[in-house]
Amino acid sequence: MRAEIREFIDRDTYRKAPLFEGELPKGSYAQIVEIKPKQTVPKHYHEKQYELFYIISGEAKLGIGEKEYEAKPGDIYLVKPKTVHWVVNEREEPFRLFVVKLNYFGEDSVWLSD
Repeated sequence: MRAEIREFIDRDTYRKAPLFEGELPKGSYAQIVEIKPKQTVPKHYHEKQYELFYIISGEAKLGIGEKEYEAKPGDIYLVKPKTVHWVVNEREEPFRLFVVKLNYFGEDSVWLSD
């Protein structure tokens, strides 16, 4: 089955497009996430879910736990539950990544204030 991007859902500093809705095993979720130019996705973590990131296009600073990476196309990252992570896109073009959520049973994001 080929993924179809039906629509992007705007979330202020980023947009997301769910993929394969109703087709993945329970507890799984896939989406394309696009961090808008010159925007930041603030520090947050997930109570129970894992996130697997595959960078499609653009470059950005990706923080995971105590480390910060210069994420670029082709990179793959794993974020474990309760691990704080964030993204800073300082560029003029969007930063796009493919995100697979595992152990996903609904929204479990905890957003942190600086």
